[in-house]
This record gives sequence, structure tokens and C-alpha cells, in this order.
Amino acid sequence: MRNLIVRWVIVAGLNATGLPWLCAADAPRNTHRLELANGEVLVGELVSDDDAVIVFRSQTWGELRVPKGGAHLAVIAAPSAEPASQAPGWAKVAPAAAPVSAPGAPSPGSVVAGTPTKPAPSPVKWKKALEAGYNYQSRGSLVSTTSTYMRAEVTRTTPTGLASLDGRYLYGEQNSQRNTDKLDVNFKLREQFSARLDVRNDLSYGYDYLKDLSHQLQDVLGLSYMVFNTPRMHYSIGPGLAAQYAQAAKGDDGLKLLGNVSHEFFWKIVDRVTFKNNTTYLFSPQDTQDYRLQSNSVLSGQVTEKVSVNLRYEYEFEALLPVASGRSDHRVFTTLGYTF
Repeated sequence: MRNLIVRWVIVAGLNATGLPWLCAADAPRNTHRLELANGEVLVGELVSDDDAVIVFRSQTWGELRVPKGGAHLAVIAAPSAEPASQAPGWAKVAPAAAPVSAPGAPSPGSVVAGTPTKPAPSPVKWKKALEAGYNYQSRGSLVSTTSTYMRAEVTRTTPTGLASLDGRYLYGEQNSQRNTDKLDVNFKLREQFSARLDVRNDLSYGYDYLKDLSHQLQDVLGLSYMVFNTPRMHYSIGPGLAAQYAQAAKGDDGLKLLGNVSHEFFWKIVDRVTFKNNTTYLFSPQDTQDYRLQSNSVLSGQVTEKVSVNLRYEYEFEALLPVASGRSDHRVFTTLGYTF
């Protein structure tokens, strides 16, 4: 019992003399109150203060670096703040508050509850394609089995339309004699007029030496109505007017005004196999027996994301110009394509 009484007297003496001296020594000489941007208050000593950062030695958390934006520093008479008023341990340093231009205004990039967000606009896409292969061609009584085929295409797609430049060249020889020499260049524009109606413009230039057709320039302006459009299939058709200039060995040269009906069909059979068909019918309003029918079909299979194998069939019947080699053309192509 006597030992217990002695120990109690020693502890009481330390509390009465030593602890107040230690607390006074640990207390900062210049006491400040630092109010953070989130409303929390720290009590301690200011170490340094520059344009961006306040270095503050807190009584509880030690030395801290606090962003200056949104913080408020003041000198107080005595360190009277309660520990509960200081920042919790998980929030030693609060980030600087963003500047606000007007009370209640949302910060840039923030989303206000209940406000519908607009989807980001689709980027403009450019697609380039090269295609090469062989074709079998039947033109009246003339048959070509050694023709080569080369094609290049550049397409720009936008959310409301597209622009496409397409050029192809066919050349073949048999027994050292030229039996195919044909060039076609096409520039197409499509622009959405309404949900189902597009405005189209097709400008083309070509020559065919085997048909004795030196130059042919044609421009078609018309409308295209979307009959149906699903993720795997769409079909559109519409009328138009065409202006055509041709230089041929036979028939009338010069400018002709023609009527036009065109349709486009697309079918995604499976994920890697597609079928397309474009058909154009041109006719003379004065004589319906003078017309041209062109139909192009392609069955395409994707080997990889960029490489495809294509089977094409083209049919053309020419009655607008009298040609010596025959009015009808049948062409079958086997090609390899590369898209980038």
C-alpha cells in the first residue's frame, strides 16, 4: 500500500509541473487558423506562403502543403480550436476549388441531373480500296478470256451523306490482238434531304475503244427514296435527269438529255459476306427504244478485316449508240480487294 501511495504522488507531481511545460513548448509560437476550401479548419503555424501553395504546420497532422485556391488564412489570439474542428485523417489536403463564374452555374464538363446529353458527332471517315483480278467478257460475237481488271476507290462518309470517287480500267489481248480497252471514272455524291429521301449526283467519264467510243461524259441528278433500311439490308430507288455527251464513230455526236431511274440494294448475308447491286436505266424521252441499261452486282467475302475476295457480274445493253461490236456486254470478274 505504501508503494502505491508513493507512485500516485509522483504521477500527480508530473501532471502539476511537467505536462504544462511540455504542452507550452510544443505549442506553436504564432498560431493561425487555416480554413480549407471544403470548410474544414486547421489550427497551427504558417511556415511559408507563396502564390500557389501554403505550407502549414498543423497541431495534429504536422506539416502540410495546401493549394492556395479557395483556402483562407487568419491569425487568432490563442490555439482554442477543438480537435473535432480539424480535418479528419482521410482529408489532410483538400484540392483547390474550381473558379465559379456565377452562383449556381455548373462547372465546365459537368452534367446536370435531368439534362439530356447529346451523343458525340460521328467522325468523318475516309475509306480507300484497291481491287485487281481477271474477267471473262462476252460482247456480242466477241469473246475475251484474258482481260485484266484494276479498280481504285476513295469514299468519304459523313452522318448525312457520302462522296465517292471510283476509277477502273479493263485491258486484254488475245493472239497479240487487243480485245478489251475500257476506262470508267465515276464521282458520286449523296446528301440526306429527309429521313428517307436523298439527293444524288453521279458524274462519269469513260471511253471504250472496242466500241469505237472515244469520249463519253455523263451527269445524272436525281432523288433516291429509301424503301426499307435495316442493319442487314437496305433498298433505295428514285428518278433523275441526265445530260450526256458522247463522241462515237457511228451515230449522232453532241449533247443529249435523258431520263433516268436508278436503284441500289445491299444485303449483309452473314457477318463476313455481303451482296450489292446497282442498276441504272437511261432512256430517251423522244424514243423509248433508245436506252442504256447497266447492272453491277458483287458478292464479297471478307478474308480479314482489310482483305476481301470478290465475285462480280456486270451486264450492259447499249441502244443509245449504234456500235459495231454488239449492243450487249456480259462480264464476270474474280478479284482480290484490299481496304485501308
